[in-house]
Amino acid sequence: MSYGFFFFISLLLTLVVEIPALFISAKYLLKVKVPAREILCWGFFVNLFSFPYLWFVFPLFISSHNYIIIGETLVVLMESIILLKALKINFKNVVILSLIANVASYLIGLIVFR
Repeated sequence: MSYGFFFFISLLLTLVVEIPALFISAKYLLKVKVPAREILCWGFFVNLFSFPYLWFVFPLFISSHNYIIIGETLVVLMESIILLKALKINFKNVVILSLIANVASYLIGLIVFR
């Protein structure tokens, strides 16, 4: 499988996992008072924005030994900053939302791509 095709399949899997994880966590775990449409749209946007960084930019600067930990941490921070501004909820909650979504997609990715 080519790197580009693997990227595309991984992006689709990420969207399928992270958007519902973000929505369910926001609405039912944290009880965030933000319209569902906003959560879903911003969930889509932050993933389209951050995913290419994880695949194409961060590997240029992060050694393969630390790539997953540092790369995912940077993605969580990037997504948290965007969601903080977009959803106008507190920083602790956006970090929790981003962590839940990213851990879910990472674990599902491990299962699917094994």
